[in-house]
Amino acid sequence: MITNSKFSKKTYSFFKDYFPNSKTLRKYPLISALHKSVDGALVGVLFSGAVMTAFALHSQHLWTLNFSRLQLTRDLSNRLEESTAILERYFLKSASYPQSMVITKSSHLIYLDKPKYIEKRPIQDFIEYIRENFSSAFYPIANGY
Repeated sequence: MITNSKFSKKTYSFFKDYFPNSKTLRKYPLISALHKSVDGALVGVLFSGAVMTAFALHSQHLWTLNFSRLQLTRDLSNRLEESTAILERYFLKSASYPQSMVITKSSHLIYLDKPKYIEKRPIQDFIEYIRENFSSAFYPIANGY
């Protein structure tokens, strides 16, 4: 592999200028610590941006797939409703009413009297209901079978 000496020197000088030497680090420790923390924060922001972008693109892809399925389901639902309506119309046209049915008149109706009023006792009725349905709660439980 042939390497270009100008390219490698430029790259080396860039990294050499970027990473200060140990003398500068000892002379300005707060600035170098701030520089490292800002670099780390920048890398973290770039990484989180890349992850969020990938997540957004993936969710958009899934939404597109589900929307196309929804459209297909709507089309099938509309077709089903149309075919059901056609079948209903066909059966209604071909249906014949039985001859035994009589037209209803008000003279044919039977009126019933109202039942007599029974006095309601809600508390007593509730107590009776509890006694009937939960009678085992009032007796001690025997051990065994």
